[in-house]
Amino acid sequence: MGSRTLWSFMNRLQTQIFTFFVVLLLAIQAVSFWMTYNGNQLLQSQRLDNQMSVARLVFQSEYENRNYYLSAFADTAAKDFGLKDIFIDGDERSFLVALNNHRKRIKADMAIAVSAEGMVIGQLVLEDRVDPDARVQLGSEQNQMFRYQFDTEFQTINTLYRLNDRVYQIRFAPLTSGVDAIIGWVGFGYLIDNTLADTLHQLTSLHAGFLLIDESDNALVIASSETATDVKNLDVVLNYVQQDIADLDFILWKEAIGTVDSQTLYAYMYVKRADVLQTLEDQWGQQLSLILLMLPLSLIVAFYIARSVTRPINILVGQAQYIAKGNYESQVSIGNSIEMQRLANEFTAMQKAIVSREQKITHQASHDPLTNLSNRNGLEQTVIPWITQQYQVVIFLINVRRITDVNVTLGHIVGDEVIREVGRRLSDMADIDLVCRLSGDEYVLAFRSLPNNKLPAFLERLNATMDPEYRYQDIALHLQITVGISSMTPGADLITLLRQADTALHHAKSNKLPYQVYDIQIDKNTVGGFQLLNDLKTAIDGQQLVLFYQPKMTIETNTVDQVEALVRWKHPVRGLIGPDIFIPIAEKTGQINALSRWVFTEAIDQYLRWKKQGITLGIAVNLSAENLANQEFTQWILDMTIQHDVPPSAFTLEITEDAVVADPEAAIEVLCRWKLHGFRLSIDDYGTGYSSLVQLKQLPVDELKIDKSFILQLLHHADDQIIVESTILLAHNLGLTVVAEGIENGETLDWLRRRACEKAQGFFVSRPVPADALEQWLASGGYVTASSET
Repeated sequence: MGSRTLWSFMNRLQTQIFTFFVVLLLAIQAVSFWMTYNGNQLLQSQRLDNQMSVARLVFQSEYENRNYYLSAFADTAAKDFGLKDIFIDGDERSFLVALNNHRKRIKADMAIAVSAEGMVIGQLVLEDRVDPDARVQLGSEQNQMFRYQFDTEFQTINTLYRLNDRVYQIRFAPLTSGVDAIIGWVGFGYLIDNTLADTLHQLTSLHAGFLLIDESDNALVIASSETATDVKNLDVVLNYVQQDIADLDFILWKEAIGTVDSQTLYAYMYVKRADVLQTLEDQWGQQLSLILLMLPLSLIVAFYIARSVTRPINILVGQAQYIAKGNYESQVSIGNSIEMQRLANEFTAMQKAIVSREQKITHQASHDPLTNLSNRNGLEQTVIPWITQQYQVVIFLINVRRITDVNVTLGHIVGDEVIREVGRRLSDMADIDLVCRLSGDEYVLAFRSLPNNKLPAFLERLNATMDPEYRYQDIALHLQITVGISSMTPGADLITLLRQADTALHHAKSNKLPYQVYDIQIDKNTVGGFQLLNDLKTAIDGQQLVLFYQPKMTIETNTVDQVEALVRWKHPVRGLIGPDIFIPIAEKTGQINALSRWVFTEAIDQYLRWKKQGITLGIAVNLSAENLANQEFTQWILDMTIQHDVPPSAFTLEITEDAVVADPEAAIEVLCRWKLHGFRLSIDDYGTGYSSLVQLKQLPVDELKIDKSFILQLLHHADDQIIVESTILLAHNLGLTVVAEGIENGETLDWLRRRACEKAQGFFVSRPVPADALEQWLASGGYVTASSET
């Protein structure tokens, strides 16, 4: 401080101090003593009361904040379309990874997911929340039935959950499908441990802890802010919690949080009364000494300074009340003193900071942090007024394909860059009223109006925008999207439009379409699909399934020595249902292994029936990726051939490319095991999956089936001819037999014969037919069976 500033400061304060020097009497010393003594007594009483009030409020605030945070995040996670898709797909590993990603976002100690049937399909538990390198492991209830009933206990579950002698504060939220049906529950939990007790201790300066008391009044301390709780102190706490007996030497507080396994969980806080009042006692001694030693001049100075400070403070209180009403443009002024002016300037700066933060919070509330596009809140703020004003709103719900594969293969950094790039491309398109990112890999394009006749042109422009290759560093990616479209109908709202667009999107994805415009028929089909979920188990256990057989003809000799077994469902209401409808349902609901067991068992029985009739036909059976991943199913296949005394070489096991790509090492191990025992192996639908030549070379297969999508228009598309001819040559070089699917005319068969394709399968040879119809076809159609077993 410069000499001039110092002189100004001293001159101003000293003038005020000396003005009152002669006014006050020496008697004020006695009055001050009396006031100080009574004030000290009152302060002691208030401090004791405030200590317990603060303890109670801090605990309730901390506990309820954790509850609110868990509930809010459980709701958010339950609305994650990506999480629900993985949940429905039944991919346990991907689901656990997605569930763990959500858990890490709030640093939860537990994450749990329960299916609609009450099975714990995901339970992740953090070993040690304090250790930054602590691992997340599967909980002991993984793949077990959940301990609570959905219709009674589960709805009333409190926030406490005990697992392996640990107590968690937990919240659940329902996972819903596209028609608002509950398909499961997801929850997150924080551990009630020493960390929480330490936090309460730091906030209140009281020792804190948690203990369980059973019906026999046995107590167990599960968390404490003290590393080694004093035995005497613990006895005081137990007497207070169990018998409500207070010790006058302590300040005590307790609260029953809830019950866990018939035990009541109590939170408690305590501190020695002397520790709380020690500071006041020390201050009282100091004040008494000062009162006895201070001269009346000191009291006069203190009194005057108090008055001089009170005036600007009252002004600041008035300004704060004014600002609290939302008036941020006022200029704060509280006096001419240098100190007060500096305080006023800081107050004004605070106003500007509040305005800036509010603007930032408002922006964040309505925008996605990754792409800076509008989020769901922004969508609602913009589109709901359009609907109110009766615009013909059109919604495009866009899903970016294979984002999960990008995240798993290349990492989330690359995945985030892809998300940003898609957002940039959509934002750069003209004639779009609003671009939003809803979640993960989903975007929304909103139009106040988009006539139907302009829809094809816009979709073409959208695909053209996404088509250019995107390069991130040295990685080249092809951005592909699927679109669900809904438009305004009488009485519809934004929620309805989004649901309809989501239904259209799922229909497009299920049917491998680039886009789908919502139609009420789609909803009907969706409802029908859910009805089939309940009927499928009955069909497998009952007599509703039947095998059809489609011949594989040897092209060179026009003979049939093998057929492919294709399952059909004779539904009592809906009639004959093809596998394209119910096999995806079986895969999503975990019934694919039971279905495959039925098919293989029926194929063995049919093989034996034909053998008694003198018909020797090999049978090909289709298996899924879930079958390959199930070690028990692998052994069951081998046991069935031994049990029925049939040669494994009579059966060909057909596996799609995708089944191998999911886990190449495990798949190759299973295939080698089957190959070693004599089964023939075939790669089905070759050319439609993502397998590489390296994987194909390593697979111990005997046969390669070219997908019918390359055969149906073979004579009309030169590209298909190049692909098929190259595939035949490649397969022969690898020592594999080639089967062409989808042959529907003789010209295609002749073309394949000239390229030395060994086997043909398709409607030109024969449609899939029941066993008795196949026998008649063999007898009357001019085809003969081989004389020896395949």
